[in-house]
Amino acid sequence: MSITWNISLVVLSVLIAIIGSYTALLHAQRMRESSGRTATIWMLAGASTLGLAIWSMHFVGMLAFQLPVAIGYDLHLTVFSLLPSVVAALLGFRVLRDPIVSSRRIFISGLLMGMGISAMHYLGMAALKMSPSIFYDPWLFALSVLIAIAASWGALLIMYREDWLHVSALPRTVLGALMMGTAISAMHYTAMLGLHIPEGSMCLVTVLRIEPKLLAMMIASLSLVWFGGGLMANLFDQRMARKNAYELSVLGREYQSLMERSNQVSASMITALRESEERLLMTLQNAPDAVFITEKDGRISYVNDNVVTLLGYERIELYRMSVFDLVPPDWRDTYRRVGQQIVQGPRQVLDIRLVSKTGQKIPLELNAVLLPNGRVYGACRDIRERKKIEASLKASLAFTETLVQALPLPIFYKNAEGRYTGCNKQFCDFLGKDKIDIVGKTVFEISPQKLAADYRDKDLDLLQEGVDEQVYESNVKRGDGELRDVIFHKAKLTDGSGKTVGIIGAIWDMTERKAMENKMHDLAFYDPLTRLPNRRLLLERTQQALTVSTRNGRYGALMLLDLDDFKKLNDSQGHDVGDLLLCEVAKRLQTVIREGDTVARLGGDEFVVVLESLSTVDEEAAKQAEVVAEKIRIGLSKPYDLGTVPHQTSSSIGVALFRGHLESKDALLKHADIAMYQAKHAGRNAIRFYDKAMQAAIELRATLETDLQVALKHQQFQLFYQVQVNAVGKPIGAEVLLRWQHPLKGLILPNDFISLAEENGLIVPIGLWVLNAACAQIQAWSGRADLGQLSLAVNVCAKQFHQADFVAQVMRAVTEHGINPMLLKLELTESMVLNNIEESIAKMQALKEFGVNFALDDFGTGYSSLSHLKQLPLTQIKIDQSFVRNLSTDSGDKVMVMTIVDLCMNFELDVMAEGVETEAQFKLLHRYGCGNFQGYLFGRPVPLEQFEQWLLQR
Repeated sequence: MSITWNISLVVLSVLIAIIGSYTALLHAQRMRESSGRTATIWMLAGASTLGLAIWSMHFVGMLAFQLPVAIGYDLHLTVFSLLPSVVAALLGFRVLRDPIVSSRRIFISGLLMGMGISAMHYLGMAALKMSPSIFYDPWLFALSVLIAIAASWGALLIMYREDWLHVSALPRTVLGALMMGTAISAMHYTAMLGLHIPEGSMCLVTVLRIEPKLLAMMIASLSLVWFGGGLMANLFDQRMARKNAYELSVLGREYQSLMERSNQVSASMITALRESEERLLMTLQNAPDAVFITEKDGRISYVNDNVVTLLGYERIELYRMSVFDLVPPDWRDTYRRVGQQIVQGPRQVLDIRLVSKTGQKIPLELNAVLLPNGRVYGACRDIRERKKIEASLKASLAFTETLVQALPLPIFYKNAEGRYTGCNKQFCDFLGKDKIDIVGKTVFEISPQKLAADYRDKDLDLLQEGVDEQVYESNVKRGDGELRDVIFHKAKLTDGSGKTVGIIGAIWDMTERKAMENKMHDLAFYDPLTRLPNRRLLLERTQQALTVSTRNGRYGALMLLDLDDFKKLNDSQGHDVGDLLLCEVAKRLQTVIREGDTVARLGGDEFVVVLESLSTVDEEAAKQAEVVAEKIRIGLSKPYDLGTVPHQTSSSIGVALFRGHLESKDALLKHADIAMYQAKHAGRNAIRFYDKAMQAAIELRATLETDLQVALKHQQFQLFYQVQVNAVGKPIGAEVLLRWQHPLKGLILPNDFISLAEENGLIVPIGLWVLNAACAQIQAWSGRADLGQLSLAVNVCAKQFHQADFVAQVMRAVTEHGINPMLLKLELTESMVLNNIEESIAKMQALKEFGVNFALDDFGTGYSSLSHLKQLPLTQIKIDQSFVRNLSTDSGDKVMVMTIVDLCMNFELDVMAEGVETEAQFKLLHRYGCGNFQGYLFGRPVPLEQFEQWLLQR
């Protein structure tokens, strides 16, 4: 049957064989250059690449093969035909894996590869099943096999016989690849020439449905991708190998350099070691101690001259001896145990005895150290002199301890850490503790915590300060709980170098002595009957009061009081009853005075009270002194129970004010005495001030208080009205201000009587009168179109506001007069509201819900916080006139006013400025956003008739 060929596929098949061979040969070269697992991987990669090249070339070459009839191939045989080529290539590469490849190995490898190529071809041709069967020309069959073997052998010779072909690796590999590719292609097409297909043959396998050219291109593409990947892997591996080789060469050079430096260092170290050994021997030889070195078994291997001098042996004699030969028999077991400890642990320091050549036992201090080579280094110091000193010191310590124990004072020792290291029996007895419960403990373990802290602080002061001793008074609590007054005398304990190592202390029990001193002090300064200060202490206290008054500028007062008719009690009931009365009077006086004031018994039935730190204003100071004197007068006038004798008495009190050192203490007593006699002349049971002007002021105040009660009873009070306007000057209300129309003294302003009313409690009924009067006026205006919308602002004092029924009082006043509660505005101060913020909020909230409005007066002069301000149910805030007065000149006042206005805007509150007196102030306030005003610019406080007339005129 006639056969035709597709030339393009033939050329493609040859290229596949050459490229695949080139890739496989590169893999084989990398295999030979590698080792271990890497070489195996390259061997497998090369075998699979060559096998694939043979198989792909055959398959593409078969696709170039064309017959007059449609043909197909057995799939299993086609795929299986890949195996012989891969196996043959693997065997051939395995033969070439060794570093040195002989000609015999090259021939065997070429034979295996050629056989593999042939086996693959004819197994692949078997996949072409025809009927009748195909057959081959025997001569061409044999020629094809020989071509495959010869060409493979030649390719390998070119690759691995460098002495035959003197070219570089790349051309040699290319020639080898051409030879191998030629072997594969030549074998295939030679074999195809020997193929015979009878006429009329037909294919027994399913015909290919894929276009042969397309299938060939697919196989070629896959093969070339495999070959390309192999080439890239080969290039990468070569690059890494070159890099590694370069790094190895660098490391080799560095290693060589290190070896040279190492040799140099070794030589210098040997020299240094020799020099060090010489220095060591020189050091050991010149050491102040007797130095020896022994072997592991105790043999002496080195001694310095001090050992020879100390023991009296020759050096050669010592080198023949063991260290145990120098140890007394009774010390040898101990020395052996020490030797074992040296082997097992660090340096050992102990006292030993060594026997000299003359038989003398010499005490030595041994410092022994185990050397790295197992030898023992020992340095012995002659301690014969030290032993003498220690014996002397021990005797001295024993004497000192005997002396300390014999002393009648409690003695103790502490170390620098504060722990007791010793004490005598007297110290143990004083504390009521055994010595075992004291030594080793701190003060915190044997004393109350507060006292222990004081002891510790004093100890630290002594240890840290530049003083050597310390004497101070303190207390000690004994074991039975008794607190004793003591004096501590402490001193530092130092060592030979002067370093502080502890404290020694002695205790003097001063309890009985202090009790005696206190008793003597009491006899000198206190009245033995009443236990009050006597005249001597009184004069000291008075002098102190004068000094304090000079320093703080405040007034003081000296009161001299005398019991009325005391002589009659003494004469009728006896001095014992009189003494009982004096003691009771002393007790009552002590309950009345303030802390820091003085009560003293001057003698007989006369007592003195000294008050300090009264007011800086003379009138107020006199009032304060009068209040105390009145309490004393009332307290002493109450009945006394003097055993079986009931008694009631009174007192006459004279008061002398003082300020600074304007008066002497003797003069003060004289002035108080004069005032006291004035009280007696006034009828007794009275109070009189020495200063006539002060007396007149007190009498005037008492008269004013009586008149104030009359004024309330007869309604001598009158309301004045000061207009309040808005931003355009329109009246919106008024603030009612209280005046007192005295029948004799005329019009009295609030500043002259309000403080008195607050002190005696009349301010509450007066405030209620003002509230009702304001409500009555609102009711009177309610029917008038021009005045019916005016609101009235009423000032409320602290005592009135904090009354339990204040809310009920306001509601009752509003209800009884039938007014609109919105027209009533209550003005409160910051301090009044903040005194009890919860109570204030509750009262204000109740009245706010009832309809009454609230204004916060004098805002900015107190200490209110924004959080409190937010809680208060306010309607209006009034800017205090102190900020308005200098508004045009004081930048601080400007900032304060603007802040208050902004604050009111944020809290949605009305704002009113008080004390507006000039047009400039009004304009500034208006520009800053203030909407309501009050002050002399708009109207002064006037009576009702003038106020109404003024409103009608506008």
